[in-house]
Amino acid sequence: MINSNVFVDCRIKPEFPFFDKKRALIENQKITPKKGNITNTSKQSYLNNSINRPRSGPSVYSLIKTKKSALLFSMACFLIFVSILPLYININSYFWEKKRVLQREKDIIYNKFLIDGIEGRTVKTVESSDISYSLLSLKEGIYTVKKGDSLFGISHKFNISVDTLITANDINNARYLKIGAKLKIPNMNGIYYTVKKGDSLSGISKRYGVSVNKIVDLNDLSSSVINVRQRIFIQGGTLTDWERSVAIGNVFKHPAKGRLTSKVGFRVDPFTKKRTYHAGIDIANRIGTRVTAAQYGKVIFTGYRGNYGRTVIIMHPNGYKTLYAHLHKITIKRGQAVKQGEIIGSIGNSGRSTGPHLHFEVQQNNKVIDPLKILKHK
Repeated sequence: MINSNVFVDCRIKPEFPFFDKKRALIENQKITPKKGNITNTSKQSYLNNSINRPRSGPSVYSLIKTKKSALLFSMACFLIFVSILPLYININSYFWEKKRVLQREKDIIYNKFLIDGIEGRTVKTVESSDISYSLLSLKEGIYTVKKGDSLFGISHKFNISVDTLITANDINNARYLKIGAKLKIPNMNGIYYTVKKGDSLSGISKRYGVSVNKIVDLNDLSSSVINVRQRIFIQGGTLTDWERSVAIGNVFKHPAKGRLTSKVGFRVDPFTKKRTYHAGIDIANRIGTRVTAAQYGKVIFTGYRGNYGRTVIIMHPNGYKTLYAHLHKITIKRGQAVKQGEIIGSIGNSGRSTGPHLHFEVQQNNKVIDPLKILKHK
């Protein structure tokens, strides 16, 4: 019987009769069997080591090994997202509507009316710990024009803007207010806008800096759909300088200083002695008197034009054109952009003329307009 307490060094004492590889592998694990020739003992030791070796959990990447599985995984995530999104939007909208309150700034008119003597109807009153305010609906009063009234005087009287009066009453020329005329007086500042083709509420709100909700509320619209030629009120909106100038009658400035010798209308032609139509006004002055552009625009013609002599024609916004004839000199070129009041030439006697003067015409969409009705007062 072998004593187990005796240390046996198989590497130093190979002469022991019971030495073999299997015994050495069991005793000191120094001899490793060759690959492909695993003994029963070494196999058991290998299995034990494999069992005791710590194992790492599977990663996401290991779960998606092929393109097919990755595509299926992506599709599943997308379907989950699409199915959850509408539910999230509905829940968020519900709580937003539930907590919604009237805005305090701009959309609220605080406990007063902009026009004395015109009452507004209170739609809703909101009270809190520190404020109490009312939202007013749009309402119009009526004012009868009296002798001595002017557009500016009426706007000052009711504390509203000139733009509001112009758009509320479709005023084309403020100089010709008739005594006894009935004017609509809105109870807040803003403009009436006529919807054009291609307009939308979002586009109008961006143009005038007013929220869509405000436009819908003030005009009592049932939806955001608007129709061509529909009139809507834009609170706080203003006209452009051009639109205001046209309505007030200051769209064009006098092109030259001098004496008015002829107006628009039928007259006896000084050359043929026949009754003919005169399409402009004549301003007489000495040769060399400067001529200026009545309004900004683009020069579309310069040169000699038959009986008109040396002529300049300028194209303006909204289909307006102005013509300056019988010039002595022309100081601008075709295609040039000019400003209002810029010198374009000088009074002369060229063409068919009885003396030095400026023949001045105004047209809109090829229709003759009396310049005296739209020229700014000196």
